[in-house]
Amino acid sequence: MEDLLRREFNEWAKAGRGESMETGHKPMGAQAINQMNISPDARVLDLGCGSGWATRLMAEKASKGRVIGIDISDEMVRVAEEASASFTNIEFHVGSVERLPFGNDEFTHAFSMESLYYYADVLAALREIHRVLDHRGLFVTVVDLYQENAASHQWIEMLNVPVHLLSISDYRSLFQQAGFVNVSDSRIYDPAPLPERYTGTSFKTHDDYIQYRQAGSLKLRGEVS
Repeated sequence: MEDLLRREFNEWAKAGRGESMETGHKPMGAQAINQMNISPDARVLDLGCGSGWATRLMAEKASKGRVIGIDISDEMVRVAEEASASFTNIEFHVGSVERLPFGNDEFTHAFSMESLYYYADVLAALREIHRVLDHRGLFVTVVDLYQENAASHQWIEMLNVPVHLLSISDYRSLFQQAGFVNVSDSRIYDPAPLPERYTGTSFKTHDDYIQYRQAGSLKLRGEVS
């Protein structure tokens, strides 16, 4: 499974899709990051960092701390390193979220944008995230592919890798099983005006795209006690 993901996302990186993902995800991801209250001395982990756009946003906030991005794709990590060369408080690793190469209690914050449903064992990944967060640590994730967002379901047949289609209650239950407390969910909406015509390739029809935008991105947060 991990080899399949690595190959697929390496192809995405070579095709320049890291940049297009930033364009699509940043309007919602930036809102979620702004709500995390990342302090200047924070220690932050960006899970499934891709091209590193979120890593860089968080590094600007954690100006006296450090931010580490991890991704299964070595090509995505290469792209992220090149784009982040001017930052002195960022580093990147190739690795699996289900087996994080970090010690216990190492981070104050963790963030994941559109990656959680790719992990073969979501609960194992959440337990690892919980393990590396310190007391009162915070994990925030944003996902667009979830049960209540019907228009997103068509992505499953477009992807070349298996994914999980989970409901909001499924996610909340997994967070709690992993040990997170004060688990909550909310929706984040793209602030851009709705277009009169849809010209992208992620949806079959304009109505599908409108339905997707109206459903919003799902944000989940959990804390470490």
